[in-house]
Amino acid sequence: MESTTPYKMEAGVEVSPESEREHGKQWKGGGREGGREINSNEVGPSETDAVWIYSLTYGGGVVSGDCISCELTVGEGCTTVLTTQASTKVYKSIGSKCSEQVLEARIGSDALLAVIPDPVTCFSTARYSQKQVFKVVSDSSLVIVDWITSGRHERGEKWDFELYESTNHIFLEDDEPLFLDKVLLERGSVGSVTERMQDYQVIAMVVLLGPKIKHVQNQVQEDVKRIMSEQLHVIHLQLSPSVPDW
Repeated sequence: MESTTPYKMEAGVEVSPESEREHGKQWKGGGREGGREINSNEVGPSETDAVWIYSLTYGGGVVSGDCISCELTVGEGCTTVLTTQASTKVYKSIGSKCSEQVLEARIGSDALLAVIPDPVTCFSTARYSQKQVFKVVSDSSLVIVDWITSGRHERGEKWDFELYESTNHIFLEDDEPLFLDKVLLERGSVGSVTERMQDYQVIAMVVLLGPKIKHVQNQVQEDVKRIMSEQLHVIHLQLSPSVPDW
């Protein structure tokens, strides 16, 4: 099975007093699938604070050779959450074909985008590549959660895929790079991914950017400091010479 499926969406909230009195806050969405254009212009209640978008695929997974592309624009002063209903399953590769997903998102002034999907789970021999590009302005806010599990444990699969590649780029205006990150796990001649990962079962990355989530950034920093302090204290006790009790 082979398919190429592009999607294009816009999420926005009209905040002008005239619009809010007449229509409430507004969400606009659209998509394109298999050459068919899908547009929607739905008005939500005025108390709506955020638009939630669930990314769905046929069968809940990505088939060998699939290429899925999504464009998302978050308008000025808006809040949008992009997530999934379950883990993204990447099925076995057929003929060394690679499955691909690409997300391009623009976050406007005073806007917030949270990309918080369930983890990617690659089946045995799967080949998967994803790239996410975010374009922000000085007061945009962005949350990215990007994570992968080791596989289907109940089938004895742990890091048994052939290729996993995840790229996350954040650019400011004029395409000035702000954050560039890439994770590459590939089965090679030297050793398998399983051998290199040892007992680890999950790789996760979290990015917190912007003024709207400053309190979350501060809380995470405090939690990390506390955890590190506790661990260093335990190590210090373990390394300290014991004094015999006469």
